[in-house]
Amino acid sequence: MSALLTRQESAIRTAVLCIAQYHIASTLSEQFMAAGYAVQLEKPGEGLFERIVRHSPGLVVFDGEADLETSLGIAHRLEHLWVHRIVAIARDAMDRLPPTWLDAFDDILPMPPRPAELQARLAVADRLYKLENKLRRSNNRVEEADRIIARVNRQMLQDQFAVAKIQTALLPSSLPAISEAEFAWTYRPRAEVAGDGLNVFRLDEAHVGFYVLDVSGSGTPAALLSVLLSRQISPFPVQSTLLKSLVREAPGYRLNPPSEVLNELNRTFPFDSERIQFFTMFYGILNIRTGNLRYAVAGHPLPVLTHAGMPPRYLIGGGYPIGFVDDAAYEEHQIDLCHGDRLFIFTDGLSEAHDEGGRQFGPFAMLQTLSDIGSCDLKDNVLKLFSAAEAWCGNDGFHDDVSLLAVGLR
Repeated sequence: MSALLTRQESAIRTAVLCIAQYHIASTLSEQFMAAGYAVQLEKPGEGLFERIVRHSPGLVVFDGEADLETSLGIAHRLEHLWVHRIVAIARDAMDRLPPTWLDAFDDILPMPPRPAELQARLAVADRLYKLENKLRRSNNRVEEADRIIARVNRQMLQDQFAVAKIQTALLPSSLPAISEAEFAWTYRPRAEVAGDGLNVFRLDEAHVGFYVLDVSGSGTPAALLSVLLSRQISPFPVQSTLLKSLVREAPGYRLNPPSEVLNELNRTFPFDSERIQFFTMFYGILNIRTGNLRYAVAGHPLPVLTHAGMPPRYLIGGGYPIGFVDDAAYEEHQIDLCHGDRLFIFTDGLSEAHDEGGRQFGPFAMLQTLSDIGSCDLKDNVLKLFSAAEAWCGNDGFHDDVSLLAVGLR
């Protein structure tokens, strides 16, 4: 079909006259050629449809006197080929046309034709032809645009799956096996990829580092920055300059304080004005021997601390998100954790989870939930808090990525 249409547009229009009587066909042929058509004559009969299509016509005139029923059937078959179909029939026989003739033919040519009538019908056919060509070209452009969009969407989806796979690989596959402390976490991206990140890792025999971060925005750009940060905030020797500094004194390194880590990240990741991209973060270092926790906060929701026999409470802290202020100085805080204490660090996807009416789960529901669930297994605590916030959202579920990390001192 597309090849047929291309030939129609690139050459002189062809008219196929399917008239049984030769002298009528000859007269019409002269008139059509005078109007600028290349004319082909095909007698009604067997194989007429195939013979018509062979010429790639723009207009076909059928003989309404010879075999009207066959002409109607062939005209129906030509409909999808964008061919202007005319039925030639005697003036006194026009009443014999069935009511459905308009479904098969585009026009009637009363016979014998009057020159003015034929010119008027050919002018209409020509205008329709030009409009149809314009529509075809527009449709072709739309179809090509749709193909490009579909191809780009497929590539974007493949890219998202690749980023999601990397993100999943960077989440804690196994938690540090430490007799003095325990850890649990859960992570729920809103879409295929997310801007959240978290990790727990040994810094040395006495210290464990952990963080939760949340990149602004959504989709692949946020996910890519999250992946980059997850690799940057790594305890492995090749990437250890952010978390550790080499020194001459034993043991040959120092653990960079959380405030210094955030300061360095703020210098490394300035505000992206084009993407309006920044991130919030909590980073802490726990001394598992003494229970001392040193931490710093960059615009991130404050963690909740639970202590046996006391109501849950939020830690103190604050600070700008990373990248907001060029020379931001992040403050470090310390707290001594006791046996049984638990710390819950989360992204705002949890604390700001909201129901269909826009009411947020919020700080009070967070504290009440942690108070109600008590001190069961740490992983159960995490799942119960997560489930309570999700249930608050109702049928729509979470509206943002959600990350939750819990640290408990045994």
